[in-house]
Amino acid sequence: MRHQVKSTEQSAGRRLGVLTIDQAISGASNILITLLAAQLLDVASFGLFSIVFLSYGMVQGAARALVGDPLLMHSSEVEERAGDAIGTSALLGLGLGVLVLVGGLVSHIWDGRLGDAFLALAVCIPFLVLQDLGRYLGFAMRRPAWSLALDVVWLVLVVAATSVLIVTDTDSLWIFIAAWGASGSVAGLMVFWQHRTTRIKLSLRWLRETWSDSWRYLASYTSAQGSALATAVLTTAIAGAKAMGAVQGALLLQRPFVVFQVASMASGVVDVSRSAKDRLTVLRMGTRISLLTTIVAVVNGAVLLLIPDRLGEALLGDTWDASQTLLWPAAVQIAMMGAMSGARSGLLGLRAVKLALRIDIVKTVLIVVLTVVGVIINGALGGMWAVALGHGLGAAIWWAALAYQLNQPDVEIPDDVAHAPAEHDSTLATD
Repeated sequence: MRHQVKSTEQSAGRRLGVLTIDQAISGASNILITLLAAQLLDVASFGLFSIVFLSYGMVQGAARALVGDPLLMHSSEVEERAGDAIGTSALLGLGLGVLVLVGGLVSHIWDGRLGDAFLALAVCIPFLVLQDLGRYLGFAMRRPAWSLALDVVWLVLVVAATSVLIVTDTDSLWIFIAAWGASGSVAGLMVFWQHRTTRIKLSLRWLRETWSDSWRYLASYTSAQGSALATAVLTTAIAGAKAMGAVQGALLLQRPFVVFQVASMASGVVDVSRSAKDRLTVLRMGTRISLLTTIVAVVNGAVLLLIPDRLGEALLGDTWDASQTLLWPAAVQIAMMGAMSGARSGLLGLRAVKLALRIDIVKTVLIVVLTVVGVIINGALGGMWAVALGHGLGAAIWWAALAYQLNQPDVEIPDDVAHAPAEHDSTLATD
């Protein structure tokens, strides 16, 4: 028995390692495409590119909330019903593509370059949604190498495509978006090859059957994005644009931890949803996830505090001097975020999405209020410490919620529930 547990933990560790590499490549690809855009495009076109790229992130985030994230909780069903998820994602991608197309047509009234870029993006959106879904299918099916392959293919193709643009001195925004989007579209089509033995059904059945979870994920995503935007606007309004720039510089230096945290929580949700049969197992898994992510947070935080000025200036340029004063609260923030990771993974693995959504909303409001108070008291530094406090309180709330959930009589997941069809409301929480 002990050997079996050890083998399971080693397997989970290997999957987490591959997931972390995949998240690192995905994050690096986004940074790379931004840097390439800055090199190829003029200042005005680069500003328009930022609008297009931000819009893509919002569309992709919505699609992930509706289909990708719920897959992790229904992982035991995915192997038999991957075709339903792919078909739903394909239709959802088409719908989102139409919305982007309409946005492009409207944007033409304001700026033809922006309109053309949105039209190029609209053609690619259905395939980009599929590429992201393929990554989450790999997570849920415990085949992270499939996810890694999709991101590697996109990275290789986008480097090749943009190299051609550099050689030919092409500085058109829509061509740049088309080259980037087409590269991702090829990776998206690979999902059909990876699941070639699966019968794919073009319907919204999967979304309908998981709607009790999906709309909560979408609400959580929307509240998080809204709070980030509100915090940025309020910080800029109260302390000035320079203060907001300093905050963004400090947040950029937290990126290595964020990459690992996303991977560890994705892996944790799947492991809990598939393996958790009793309170002790859930608690042990949650503790292990939080311990790992907190260790990574401490290492990332230590690196932040030890960065020499020359390297900091190379990374952030003129922003470094302002961001340097924010590194202590930035380090504390990620440590608190690491502490909560295991509890959140445990709750979502138990499909307690109702409770998780309530915590997300409470934490969002708490952080926004604390940030405003902190910025009023001491500018950007006060705001950063306020966010660190908010994450600390949030971690306590998450662990208290997990303890509450584990004390509920229906926390155990017998086989007939763990493998129940998705059309049943599988949220175990009675909160």
